Amino acid sequence: MTDDEGDRARGRASRALLRRLRRLAAGPAALFLSACVVPVPLPAPQPAAPAQTFLSTQGAGTPILASTGPARGCALPARGQGQVAEVVARVNAQRQAAGLPPLRASRTLARVAQAHACDNAARGVYSHVGSDGSDLGTRLQRGGYALRVAAENTGLGFDEADRAVAFWMQSPKHRANILNARVTEIGVGLAQGARPSWVMVMAAGL
Repeated sequence: MTDDEGDRARGRASRALLRRLRRLAAGPAALFLSACVVPVPLPAPQPAAPAQTFLSTQGAGTPILASTGPARGCALPARGQGQVAEVVARVNAQRQAAGLPPLRASRTLARVAQAHACDNAARGVYSHVGSDGSDLGTRLQRGGYALRVAAENTGLGFDEADRAVAFWMQSPKHRANILNARVTEIGVGLAQGARPSWVMVMAAGL
């Protein structure tokens, strides 16, 4: 092999190695974003001007005000309270089957989840990004939740709670969120747009 041929061979090897390193560097970030998990640590919420007020409910006709997002909120639909409770029960059954402790219901997480469910329903999407560009960490900080770790599952079009949970359990990344050993609390939002919009937030506070 001549010197020129050796130089070209080394150049090709160097470029191949660089491409592999770039793929490795990009992989974890893409996985993190698609899994919708908020890393730790995050600073505790700081006093700030409140966002627009959302209206969510614990049950039919029982309003709760929550400053958690960019647009008008909405109430749970008919049968919504029972469907939300069923999601929590089914999630905890899946965790128990996996040897994990159950999640405690959190009113703060429920308000944040409900506000984002309303935002998604108004847009007809199942996005993890709010209409103002907010991510899960931002919405939790707005809602007054000082988090250590958090995860979010969303869904659109499921008429029943069992179908929503079944879909999440069949998706590896959503299943990983449900079976995350680090989260301790749960809140579920359900809003009726053209199709039902679901948001489930699981987290552990500081």
